[in-house]
Amino acid sequence: MRRRRLTPLRIALILGVGLSILRFNGCVALQQIDTRAIDLRLRQRGVEAASPEILIVAVDDASLERVGRWPWPRATLARLVDEVSAGEPAVIGFDIVQSETSAAPLVRGLRERVEGVDDETWASVRRALVDWTDEERILADSLAASGRAVLGYFFEFDRRSADEAASRTAAAELTDYNVVQPSNDGRGESFVPRATDAVVNLAELRRSALGTGYFNVIPDQRDGVYRRTPLAIRYDDEVALPLSMALLRAYWDDAAAVIRFAEFGVESVRLGPRTIPVAEDGQMLLNYRGPGRTFEHVAAADILDGRVAPETFRDRIVLLGVTAIGVADIRATPFDGVFPGVEIQATAIDNILRDDFLLLPKWVVLVEIAIVLLIALTLGLLLRHARGLFGAAVAVALALVYLAATQWLFVSSGVPLGLFFPVMAIVVIYAAISIEHFVREESEKRHIREAFGLYLNPELARRVSEQPELLELGGQKRSLTVLFSDIRGFTSISEKLEPEALVELLNVYLGEMTDVIFERDGTLDKYIGDAIMAVWGAPVAQPDQAARACLAAVEMMERMDGLATEFAGRGWPVLEIGIGLHAGEMVVGNMGSERRLSYTVVGDNVNVGSRLEGLTKLYGASIIASEEVLAAADGAVVARELDLVQVKGKARPVRIFEVLGRGQEGERWALLRERFGAALAAYRERRWDDALQAFETVLADLPDDGPSKLYAERCRRFQSAEPDDAWQGVAVMEAK
Repeated sequence: MRRRRLTPLRIALILGVGLSILRFNGCVALQQIDTRAIDLRLRQRGVEAASPEILIVAVDDASLERVGRWPWPRATLARLVDEVSAGEPAVIGFDIVQSETSAAPLVRGLRERVEGVDDETWASVRRALVDWTDEERILADSLAASGRAVLGYFFEFDRRSADEAASRTAAAELTDYNVVQPSNDGRGESFVPRATDAVVNLAELRRSALGTGYFNVIPDQRDGVYRRTPLAIRYDDEVALPLSMALLRAYWDDAAAVIRFAEFGVESVRLGPRTIPVAEDGQMLLNYRGPGRTFEHVAAADILDGRVAPETFRDRIVLLGVTAIGVADIRATPFDGVFPGVEIQATAIDNILRDDFLLLPKWVVLVEIAIVLLIALTLGLLLRHARGLFGAAVAVALALVYLAATQWLFVSSGVPLGLFFPVMAIVVIYAAISIEHFVREESEKRHIREAFGLYLNPELARRVSEQPELLELGGQKRSLTVLFSDIRGFTSISEKLEPEALVELLNVYLGEMTDVIFERDGTLDKYIGDAIMAVWGAPVAQPDQAARACLAAVEMMERMDGLATEFAGRGWPVLEIGIGLHAGEMVVGNMGSERRLSYTVVGDNVNVGSRLEGLTKLYGASIIASEEVLAAADGAVVARELDLVQVKGKARPVRIFEVLGRGQEGERWALLRERFGAALAAYRERRWDDALQAFETVLADLPDDGPSKLYAERCRRFQSAEPDDAWQGVAVMEAK
């Protein structure tokens, strides 16, 4: 039975199905990436205008400096309420809680200093002080006269208040929801956060207010960012209403607040005719308008000083909160790491008021799965023949289209489609198909090597005719210089040409390169597909073998410049090649069997030469030579040091150089060598900023200088992620 080949389309579909299954089953860590992607979408969307109906009365740093430290006396708050109420706002919300009597701090201070007085006596002292100050009654009268105040309070989730008598109240006084529970087992309510205690306002203040609501917000446990607000909290088996909805209920003439539970959590939350989207735990994803102070702020001190016109408050939702940084009611949000807590309440009100929410409906999962499968199909079809830069451009273009389309959808509808799985599908599928292309390309090269392996180089033929004993199997260890050259992107070129044209192109190219090698008395070891392997120092010993090899490499590049004009005239693509040079001990001789011999060189140093040719693509250099070659060449060529690399299969680093030209051309390359050498020195000394600036100086004159581009990118990476202490400037190459 014929085995089916793993085509690009099949690879893409297999990976697409695998990612779809992973998305459907869910993964908390990966979903957190998409959660943070929503932050990125908000910042990309930019700042939006906040609801003009909302006004924040801010107890800011300037107010504390002019009025006094927080908390202020109740009489001062009463005067603030009177001033705001005179402007006839629609409703006033308090993002602060008044849970202690005015005398409580004074009594605590006295108890710390006076010993031997029992609790009953201290209680009498407190009552006397309350009657003396009478501040609670003053504030209560202002709240009652206003008739517009909704007081805020907060829940505790892990402890009970130390002063339970002052802070706790019956759950019935805090619950304003009309709860609909189709299933009587209560399992739906179990998804909602449950509080252990409620720190509320004094009873006299509560009786004078229009209503109450909690102002708790719950951060994301993984990074502490406030992205959601709970619209329901359980307390003593009841469900409490948040401050934001309590204010809007009053603003909309006592609109009904209804929460409906299903078996798996909150099914819906309604306020009047408006449905508010929430998750199973009752939390609403906040559509932040921007950083702190996106909503209109008025300083509390300015109101107390009579500097704010009463018309400022007319028919508006006024929120009183503390924004002074020293009071620490500060939160981290997607837009701002120092965001006033009162503006989170304002954001929730704004979202409900404008019916403008961030939506995460359950069908989003199915849409993302469909997108992943569509991406897999698209890439599988487009990348069957596209490779190299064109293939990468296809993948990048697809990613950009998805990012742009989903950002448009987010801005227009509030639906944040996930980024991780679709983008990961593009990356993984592109990488897998690229590997498949590479494997297939290597297979094609192997077939070409087998065809050209029938030919012998002329020097070897001559020596064999003179010394038939060379045909005997065996070899000897000698110090040699090896050269490897390869055409970049050969598979892509081969797909664009007819077979006859491809063969003719290869014949011309290989013929010209072989002529250069023979002119410098090199031995053509073999053609490896489109690649060439040559050696100096065998079979005939050559004292200046390294110099010959280096000059041959320079002349091969010069010959390629001449071929470019000829190829363009014949409608052929211009070829780019890379050359690697290395010297050292190698085993040379006849390898194979009695039926088929191959005079060749083998050994670890041969492999190093091949690795150096492979590095020309990474460094953007045409000719890379090892330190051993440059030392033996004795000034025959001019070069600049590139790097210390640990190639695959070698434990000891190899110092590599880029051959720039002949030795007599040193003056031409002097400035480049000086600037690049200084930049390389700064890089090895971990002076990333200096090194980056130096490499960019080189690029200012030579924008296409590949080594400088590579090092500039490394410097930027190390600026944000410093290498460990063991780093010695050695680049480890995992690939061959």
